Amino acid sequence: MVVRAHRRRYPRPVTTPTLPAGPARRDVVRAFAFAGSGAALALAMLVALQVIFVRLSWPHVEPLGDPEFGINFSCNHAEYLLLEDPAKGAEGYVDDTRPGRAEWCAETLGTLLRGLGAKHVRLSVEWDQVEPRPGEFDFRLIDALLAEAGRSGATALVSVGAKAQRHPEFFIPEWALAGTDLSANAVVDEDPLLRSRILAMIGAVVAHVAASPAIDSWSADNEPYIPSERADGWRLSREFARLERETILANDPRRRPVSINHAQHFVTDRRWRDALEDADILAASFYPFRNVRILGRTYVIAIPEIGFMAPNYAHQARSARAQGKPFWLTEMQAEPWVDSDIRLVGPASPSPNLTPDNFRKAMDYARRTGAERVYLWGSEWWLFQKERYNDPTWWDLARETISSAGASER
Repeated sequence: MVVRAHRRRYPRPVTTPTLPAGPARRDVVRAFAFAGSGAALALAMLVALQVIFVRLSWPHVEPLGDPEFGINFSCNHAEYLLLEDPAKGAEGYVDDTRPGRAEWCAETLGTLLRGLGAKHVRLSVEWDQVEPRPGEFDFRLIDALLAEAGRSGATALVSVGAKAQRHPEFFIPEWALAGTDLSANAVVDEDPLLRSRILAMIGAVVAHVAASPAIDSWSADNEPYIPSERADGWRLSREFARLERETILANDPRRRPVSINHAQHFVTDRRWRDALEDADILAASFYPFRNVRILGRTYVIAIPEIGFMAPNYAHQARSARAQGKPFWLTEMQAEPWVDSDIRLVGPASPSPNLTPDNFRKAMDYARRTGAERVYLWGSEWWLFQKERYNDPTWWDLARETISSAGASER
């Protein structure tokens, strides 16, 4: 065995370079100055190109449209904001099985629709609520909500499937998970047992509520292609969303149109083309203002202002119209995107994610997409702010936006 002597490594001495004297020195200085000027010029050109890309992007060149505005509504979220008290711990939560829940939810929806003047509402049927036991259905909530929509003169877009609005997104009842083994990042419908149970539920729900005159459209699940961060990254396949649409239409005698909605962060996500091809209505979730963590700090980024990398919703709208299909924004940001309890956001602790100016800017973006219909996200929170904090700012902004629909025709 050869034993090598260990050599201690010392840092090499640092020497300071010296410039040559005379004409050679002037040449070197000029070279450095030229290189510095070139780098500055290149940086300036990059900045100028980005400014040009932004100024020529769709939010700045597309004309203002005149869409109809509606709202999203979740009874669970309304309860969370308006009824539940986190200071009381377990005693501060309300039970979904309490008497009168369906009536309270319908009354709250009516307050929103009539108070805001909204004529469109997007509702989600939550599987664990509508089918608490296999084959036993409880339609009281969805029946009450649809009846209230009708009384308020509003039409309903009804989402049905395993994934719905708000937390926890996947509302799969415990009994339906029996005999299945969903791992993290699973494609839920690849489990044949769960696949058949979802489709059976969809068929039963649609067959029951299809008689409601308030329904004008359906949604095959909610953002089916997007992995849910709240549910171990679960998602649904394109093929399954297409099968859901077929199941909905087979159980709706009126065969009302079915939308598939998608949410994307960058223009490189092309799955909206799948939704366009498979659905009767192309729908999108649009959150213009996002929180971004950089070097431990949180910044608010306006996604439409990142130039050519931003999703081009105006192009999507034109693509849909070219195929004779509508383009809707079924989730349009109108409440803050926060990483903590949204109930803590109020006049004394506002969120930089959505200011009144950002709200107005978001509505400008929505109008420039070319969407025929826009469902605003956050109606429960506007009511919460008005009732809990006596702050009508967001309520008034939303009502002004909704009432502006059709202004160009008046």
